[in-house]
Amino acid sequence: MAIYRYAVNHKLESRKFKVKSKNRSYCDFCGRQLRWYENIPVISWIIQKGRSRCCHKKLAVSYPLLELLTGIMFVINFQFLISKFQPTYQSFNFQNIILAGISFFIISLLIFSAGFDLKYMILPDFSTAILIAIAFFGVVFDERNIIPYLLSAIGASGFLGLLHLVTKGRGMGLGDVKLAIFMGLFLGWPKIVAAFYLAFISGAVAGLVLLGLKKVKIKSEIPFGPFLIISSLLAWYYGDEIWGIAEKLLR
Repeated sequence: MAIYRYAVNHKLESRKFKVKSKNRSYCDFCGRQLRWYENIPVISWIIQKGRSRCCHKKLAVSYPLLELLTGIMFVINFQFLISKFQPTYQSFNFQNIILAGISFFIISLLIFSAGFDLKYMILPDFSTAILIAIAFFGVVFDERNIIPYLLSAIGASGFLGLLHLVTKGRGMGLGDVKLAIFMGLFLGWPKIVAAFYLAFISGAVAGLVLLGLKKVKIKSEIPFGPFLIISSLLAWYYGDEIWGIAEKLLR
């Protein structure tokens, strides 16, 4: 719903009906304000059999999929925080709660951006700007690692920026270049390398699969943002392990 609402507000999606409140969830087809029990993630979609209660029109399957993905990533993130920062996270002090909350917020923004890019082929500037700001403030207060993280951000965005220029925007969008700034600040070295490796490999495989299924043509554009986002999360959780495996293979 947030993806659709943002698209409408930025004129990427047309809306032929009036709504009582733009800040409340409403039906995609008639604009009726939704009740609380129509907004329960995944469950509401299943109970309503994938249709709106008012119009009985088919709802996009992307709604429950993104909701389910968000829930899964929240669980993985919680387990990661517990295992990575034990025993400090066993004590629920204010600092730990804030850090955990920020990590969940980052995941929410990343999933929103991935879903938006899949549907509209655009990475929203507002979510990318917030992600960059959060990562930057995290780096600023880490004086020992500030230079490596800043260099990772410059290198990552510079690399994708070069691809953007070489392909004249067809192979890499400016949204991806901006997202790379966040990736570099968030992951640092060498996790940023692992993220790029996973993104390009998964993107290539997905492209070949879609070509084989005849869902796209050779000249069709495929959004690269979702691959960067998924790879960033994987590198954040398992970047050290991925880098260790790569080092062993290169020996």
